[in-house]
Amino acid sequence: MVPFHVLIDQAKSNIMSDEEEGNIMARYNPVLDALPTYPQQALNQRKAQVRAQGKILYDFGVGDPIEPVPEFIRNALKEAIPPHCGYPSVRGTQEFRESVVGYVKRRYGTVLDPDVHVVPVSGAKEAVFHAPMLFVDPQAEDRYVLFPDPGYPAYYRGAKFAGGIPHPVPLSGDYVFRPWTLPEELLQKTRIIWLNSPHNPSGVSMSREDLQKTVDICQKYNIVCISDETYADIYDTEPPASLLEGDLTNVLVIHSLSKRSGMTGYRSGFVAGDPEIMQQLIRFRANPGLVPQTFVTKAATLAWSDDEHVAKRRALFSKKKALFLSFFDQQGWEFFGREASLYLWLRVPTEQNGEEYAIELLNLGIVVSPGSMFAITDAGSNYVRLAMVPDIEGCVEAIKIWSKHIQP
Repeated sequence: MVPFHVLIDQAKSNIMSDEEEGNIMARYNPVLDALPTYPQQALNQRKAQVRAQGKILYDFGVGDPIEPVPEFIRNALKEAIPPHCGYPSVRGTQEFRESVVGYVKRRYGTVLDPDVHVVPVSGAKEAVFHAPMLFVDPQAEDRYVLFPDPGYPAYYRGAKFAGGIPHPVPLSGDYVFRPWTLPEELLQKTRIIWLNSPHNPSGVSMSREDLQKTVDICQKYNIVCISDETYADIYDTEPPASLLEGDLTNVLVIHSLSKRSGMTGYRSGFVAGDPEIMQQLIRFRANPGLVPQTFVTKAATLAWSDDEHVAKRRALFSKKKALFLSFFDQQGWEFFGREASLYLWLRVPTEQNGEEYAIELLNLGIVVSPGSMFAITDAGSNYVRLAMVPDIEGCVEAIKIWSKHIQP
């Protein structure tokens, strides 16, 4: 099995060999050439190698649940496709923004204004990736972008492409990000602090008190605080807190329908926050034309307006997770993710690192993501992440295979 670092070195070698041979080729942004292969692409290459050997795969690698989107949402999309579909508005429809306002009121008790607080986005990833372009001055000294590490790769990549200085903050222990403990000299050079609660990959949520401490420190140093709350509605115990519950000055919050409603392929979400920033965000997003299609927005409007289908999905994810909680607890293994998200973050129970253990499991037909996929530093190198994607039967079979493998 080819390790991750070998796949990445091979890709870079192919680029260099073309240049050395003097072939006519386009010149590219050096930021792109400096980046490693996107983690998910490397994982897909590995899976293809094992699948070619005829092995059944139980895929806990990609956070893309297989449960179907509720029928009423799919029907709404179909019925909304007009004979002529014109350009959508960057601001989205009034109906969509009001559905988001209704969701935020039900979920957090916060009253937003649909005309000033909400903008639709084409999924959380593009919003995360493009956000630094709004705030970072590539020529300024204070262009640092801080984010938890391990974390979502787009935090780092978006900062790099925007000309910022990405600064990963390694997490360990309880995996809670505490920006207010960072050195003053670093905070003085910072434009953006990213929060991710519940956290990917660990599933750990920040408390309301910790969220408020972060907002306080951001306001003190004039830093924009952006909270990626993609997993806010996937929880097992108490509903996670949100930055939307407090002062929105210099605050943006990103939500998505990918996990909440299983609409990963629809690419739909929203950004909400500080009204002054939202006006600048609208100006910015008019340039690349980052707007969901009107028929997707119609389906999204219904999805944000309904909580029943979310409760059913949440219960199903909890059933899947309960199987692994029992298995891991029986082994006495250390892990995170009991409270929220669709992930479990398992400390490798052997002397191997996360990548080695992931390869061992992949050879058994169990796909997990090594912790190094989510980290810029060495943080998480001794962990693997499991996404609760296969159905119940698949989870049961994977646990049987895993359990048999570890028996003395």
